[in-house]
This record gives sequence, structure tokens and C-alpha cells, in this order.
Amino acid sequence: MHIYLLTLLVLMFCQLGQVQAAERPEPTGDMLELNEVVVTATKTPHTLKDVPIDTIVITANDIARSNAQNLVEVLGQVPGIITDVHDDIFGTYTWRASMQGLSFNDGYALILVDGQRMIGAGQSGGMGEYGIGLNQIPLSMIKRIEIVQGPGTALYGSDAVTGVINIITKGPSRHPTASAGASYGWYNVKSRHKNGITIRPSDKDHYRNTSSAYVSLGDTPFDRLGYCLDYGYEKAEDIRQNPVDSYRHTVLGKLDFNLHQGLDLDLSSLLSHYEKTGYRQEDTWRIDAKMKFIPRDGQRIRLMGYMYKWEFDHGYPGYAYGYKHGNQKNRQVEMQYDLAVADLQHLTVGGEYREQLLDYVIEGSSSNFIPVRKGIYVSSLYLQDEMGPFNKLTVVPGVRYDHHSVFGDELNPKLSLKLQASPGTTLRASAGRAFKSPTIRQLYYQAPYEHGSYFIMSNPDLNPEISWGYSASLEHRLLDDRVSLWISGFRNDIRDLVQRVDTNEDYQGKPLMTYKNVNSARTQGIECMIKARLAHLVRVSIDYTYTDSEDRDTHKELTYVPQHYLALNTSYYHPAFGAGISTNLHYTGKQYTNSKNTKAISDHAVVGLRLYKDLMNQRAKISLEADNIFGSSKGDRENFRMNRMYLVRLDLMI
Repeated sequence: MHIYLLTLLVLMFCQLGQVQAAERPEPTGDMLELNEVVVTATKTPHTLKDVPIDTIVITANDIARSNAQNLVEVLGQVPGIITDVHDDIFGTYTWRASMQGLSFNDGYALILVDGQRMIGAGQSGGMGEYGIGLNQIPLSMIKRIEIVQGPGTALYGSDAVTGVINIITKGPSRHPTASAGASYGWYNVKSRHKNGITIRPSDKDHYRNTSSAYVSLGDTPFDRLGYCLDYGYEKAEDIRQNPVDSYRHTVLGKLDFNLHQGLDLDLSSLLSHYEKTGYRQEDTWRIDAKMKFIPRDGQRIRLMGYMYKWEFDHGYPGYAYGYKHGNQKNRQVEMQYDLAVADLQHLTVGGEYREQLLDYVIEGSSSNFIPVRKGIYVSSLYLQDEMGPFNKLTVVPGVRYDHHSVFGDELNPKLSLKLQASPGTTLRASAGRAFKSPTIRQLYYQAPYEHGSYFIMSNPDLNPEISWGYSASLEHRLLDDRVSLWISGFRNDIRDLVQRVDTNEDYQGKPLMTYKNVNSARTQGIECMIKARLAHLVRVSIDYTYTDSEDRDTHKELTYVPQHYLALNTSYYHPAFGAGISTNLHYTGKQYTNSKNTKAISDHAVVGLRLYKDLMNQRAKISLEADNIFGSSKGDRENFRMNRMYLVRLDLMI
């Protein structure tokens, strides 16, 4: 794997000298670009202005203007997504990140890359062998991110309880292009204060390092063939008491074929190797194929399939939290038929077959040996009808039937409405049912699993969690679309919530825990977003989320759900000097860390700054960045946290 990646990198650098000069895009795109075509909300193309379901788009230019080193920080600018209790360092966990008050890591929101499910746990920031992290791929490979909030199960199946995040990677360019870049940063780690004891990092008052590099090539050398090839490298020294190297190599390749008029074939492959020295090693690969056929105007047939394999080696023999090694595989095929009847109706019918194969072993420090070998199979049919019975009203009913090999049949309906009240005012509303399968750890272990000071026993009799979600929003645009105002209300009612409970028994001399469907929960709130663009020079965005969460049985707030979250992002670009500045401020309210609501992370604010200068007629850019300028502990002094970080970055367009 290492030899393959190194050879590929050398070949890509050799090709850089043969690529013709490409024109660098002007820094004018932003999240207000209403003609951006999106596909995630309905699985059919719409402009952002006309999509009938609330969708937020983050573009590559949005990412470039931010201080973010990974996707977690990028998503922090989206209302309803809380990420600010995490550190902007590659290789750290993202298990506290949430959407509408429910955790990504536990599968309440669906993460897609180019429309396909991804796992990847540790290398993406997920916790454990079941976790779902957000940092799936390097930022340099991302073209845009589409965020659809609200239940998405009617189109995407299990786990899309609070929404869907689709990370869309860059594709072939129309002309020869090449780009490359590198960054180097330094940061230190704050001391930990717990139970009256201060524990300092072993390298206190010394800086740790983080770095990244990327190379990208693309072209359409023939009328019917385009390609792109991307390589990314990320490295950091973590935020533990002792520095620990984490690094990842990622390679993405794409081929687009126009086989015949109305017939297109797209192939892509994604490979990555991740390692946290002495602790974790992961290799992932994915092969993805999509074929689109347009037999006549108003009709489209799509055939899609992918294979994904994740091999992992977590921990080591005798490790208190278990030594896990083996693999998981995903395979999926899907067919979708779209029929458009003038501008009044757009019918979508699809079928899907997906299988997840588990084949790994957990070895506890007490010599218990747990094989995890299981196949999970899901067959699905979905139907959606986009109707415009009146000139300004769009009605989108949809339903999905899933047959799950463990849980049997599930039927999940959804209804969405869009009313164009005026040229600049849009009203949207949705209601739908969603379900979430229990995680691998909750359901499939054949024996108790050692987890530090206690054991956990899976429960094969768990039921899936069922949710009903509701949302309503108002979007208003003014001043020739240079200002956009958006406000939304949401509510999620969940029953059969799976929680870890104490059995009041011991196993091998340690307490034994298990999982039960014990509670119901509710999250509800308001999301607001104001975005303004002034003369293509100044951009301001203000995002605010209020979230009210409740465990309906105990009447306590859910853990790691702050009531208040505010993000303020500004940027200014001066074309005469080819220079710009951007700032960000994120405020996160108090959040409880235990179910009894007796322990909490205090409210806090984090501030970042970025200065950049265009060079070589906008074919190069150098950036200086400062993150967490005031050294906030993010309200969490009981853990090691990143202090200030400084970073220099160079980007080139060849």
C-alpha cells in the first residue's frame, strides 16, 4: 500500500510539468450561489433556489476561506450542526459532534461520499469499531458539501434520522488543470485539571506539529473521456498527554465516459491508509460505478453500484479497551428511474440492495475472545412524486420500504411542501418517519466485551429506534440575492432509544453493562442563518441554533447538546492588492456530560483569524492562520485540549 501510494505520488508530480496553464477561479463563489445544482435532497437535480427540501451547500471556495483543517470545523458553520467541542487537529475524535441534538457517531445522521455510505471510524474521527466520523476525506478533494436536514429515511433508509450530509468530491475538468499545496502548523496542548489534580502534557511549553500536502490533476483529453487524480496527505501529533503521530494517505481517481449520446458511465476509486502510531491502523478502499441513460426527453435511468472495504487493527494485545482486528465490507446496487411530465410532475422510482459483512475479532485484556461474524442484508424500494399542482406550490410525497434481515419490514413515509410566496420568499415544510438500527456493539457481540473498568454485553433483542421528524422554514432573499435570511424550526420525537444500563451484576470481577430500549427522547429548536455579500469584497454569515433536548423518562437534557450555538464568519478580499482576511467566532453554550445533568462543560467561545495573499497572477496563494487565538479550553478542563495553533499554507495552480 505504501509503495503504491509513493509511486502514484511521483507520477503525479512528473505530470505537473506537462499540464497546460489553467485559469484560477475568481474568489466570488459562496453559499449564496442560488444556481448551484444539488442532488441530495430528492435524488434529482435542482438548483439550490428551487429545491423543495431545505438544503445548505458549502462550496470549495467556502472551505478555502475558512480556518478549517478538517471537515468537522467546516460543518461548524451550518445551523443545527454542533462541532465546536472538538479540536481542529487531524486524528482526533469527533464523537461529540451532533445534528439537531443527536450524535453523528451513533448513526443518527447519514454520511455519504459521492452518494455512497462510508464508515472508516478512527481515520474519520469516529469512536470505536462502530463509530461514524465526519473527516472522511481531505478537504482538498471536496468540490462541495450538501446538507439536508430532517428525516431522510424515505430516500436513504436507516440512520438518516436527522439528515444527510453528502460530501461530493472533485471531478474531471474540461481543460488540463493541476494544483498542489502544502501546510505546516504548530500548536501546544493545555494541561488537564480533574479531581483537584493537574496533569501536564509531557511536552508542556513545547509545540507539536501538524502538516498536510496535496496534488491534483484533471483533464478531458478526448471529447468522450475525462479524468481526475487526487492525492492527499495529513499528519498531526494529537492532543494526548504524550505526542502520538497520526497520518493518512488518500488517493482518489475518477473516469467519466460519454459512451453514446444520452449514455454516460462514471467510475471512481478511493483508497486510504491511516495510522496512529502504536495504536491504530486502517486501510480503506472503494470502487464506485454509475451509469446514466436518457432514452428520451423527460426520462432518466440510473444504475449505481459500489464495493467498500475497511480493514482495521485497533489497540494491541492486552489493551484495556480491547484489541480489535479484522474488516467490514459494504456492497450495494441501486437502480433509479425518473420520469418528468412537463413542469407539473417528476416521478422517481428506485430499488436498492445493500449488504454489510462483519468479520473481525475482539481480544480483551482478560483473555476473552469475541468473534464478530455477521451479514446484514437490506432490500429496499422507494417512490417519490414531485408535483406542482399550482404555479407556486410544490408537493413532494415519498415512501420507502425496507426489508432488514434482522428487524424485518419498515415503511417510512415523508411529505414535503414548498411554496414560492414571492420571487424572493420561499416557505418549506417537511414531516417524515425514520428508523435507526442499533450499532454493531449494541447488537452483535456474542460475549461480554471488556471496556476498561467494566464489561459490556450486547443485546440481540433490541428494537430499532423510531423517530418522527418535523420542520418548517422561511427563506427570504433581497438586494438582488446579495442578502439571504433563513429561519427554521425542527422537532424530532424518538422512541425505543437505546441506552447503556447497569445489570447490577459482575463479570470476571468487573461490573457488567448492557443495552436496552429504555427511553424516549425529544429534540426541538430553531435554526437561523443570515448571509450577506457586499460588492464581491465582504462576506458575513451569522448562524444561530437553539436546541431543547429532553430524555422523556427522566426529564433531563440529553448529553453534549448545548442549548445555544452561534457562529460568526466574516471575510474581506481586496482585489487591487490581491489580499484578504477572514475571521470566525464560535460560541457554544453549556452542555451536560452525564445523563443525571450533574456534570457539564461550561459555555465558551473560540476565535480564529486568517490572512492570505495572491501571488503569480493568482496562480499561487500563501495563507497565515491562527486558530483558538485566546487559548480557550472549550469549557472542558478535565481533558487535554488544543491551545493556540498557527499555520502557514501555500496553494499553487499550475
